[in-house]
Amino acid sequence: MENANLMIAVPAMAGLLVLIVFGLIAVIGPDRARTKRMRARLNRLATRFGGKTQSAEDAMRSIRANETGSGFAATLSQALPRRDELKLRLARAGLDMELGRYAVLCGAVFLVAGLAALALGLTPILALFIGVIIGFGVPHFLVGMKINTRTATFTKQFPEAIDLIVRGLKSGLPVNEVLINVAHELKDPTGPEFRQVVDAVRLGTPLEEALWAMADRIGTPDIKFFVISLSVQRETGGNLAETLSNLGTILRQRQQMKLKVAALSSEAKASAWIVGCLPFIMYGFILMLNYDYGSTLFTHPTAIVAALVALSWMSLGIFIMSRMIKFEV
Repeated sequence: MENANLMIAVPAMAGLLVLIVFGLIAVIGPDRARTKRMRARLNRLATRFGGKTQSAEDAMRSIRANETGSGFAATLSQALPRRDELKLRLARAGLDMELGRYAVLCGAVFLVAGLAALALGLTPILALFIGVIIGFGVPHFLVGMKINTRTATFTKQFPEAIDLIVRGLKSGLPVNEVLINVAHELKDPTGPEFRQVVDAVRLGTPLEEALWAMADRIGTPDIKFFVISLSVQRETGGNLAETLSNLGTILRQRQQMKLKVAALSSEAKASAWIVGCLPFIMYGFILMLNYDYGSTLFTHPTAIVAALVALSWMSLGIFIMSRMIKFEV
């Protein structure tokens, strides 16, 4: 009986995993394409006005952690794929963690998940598959959540930082002193990011390079607009305070538009979550109330085909709904 329950539970979990993957692709895919186009335009502007500014690949290489240590952690970190991007993600998340520690953490989660799957009676191949997904997927997901939270907080605080810079420039302070005030006045993550810029300038790094390094760590269009504005002003001249004041106004309007879009699309998002999760919830209730009747979905050939067709149509519907509520602001 337990083996039969396991044979039914595993396909159900696999179907839920497929639906989640389709939903993530539908939600993340359009945003990622638009983000790539936006970053391409910003990188062209950075190359034009940045002077000694590094490209995106050079920026990732510049923040690479040189694993000079020895031992298991250093050896395991060398086996990680795309180490430059991993280090960049850790920097954007604000985590002061070396790749060796991150690799050890992923390995520990992998072992715990794999052993737990074996203890539940799963086959070694399935346990290995679950261990790989959980061991590397869960840390990656948590780091991504930390990046999104930190980026959203920085985006909210950044117009205030621009206002501080504008007031300091209007009072006659130089740019370096204004950045010091921003570093001390604002909270995490904006204050510490500007503090890194100030420390880099004190150590001899040109201001533009330090600002572009911060822009690479944050990775948002807002901070790149700011750095480009400074670069253009240094080359062409003009009233920097007025330029940044206009930029702050534009950034606030973009934030207001994003909030308005989120409010208008909240109903569609809620509908997508309800439509996607309700069939699995109801099927779980059916299995608890009448197990023999519910298990027919994975034992009868016609029912299996119907379940696959229904899962495909649900994924298509979630994809269409996600495309309908995505707007580039």
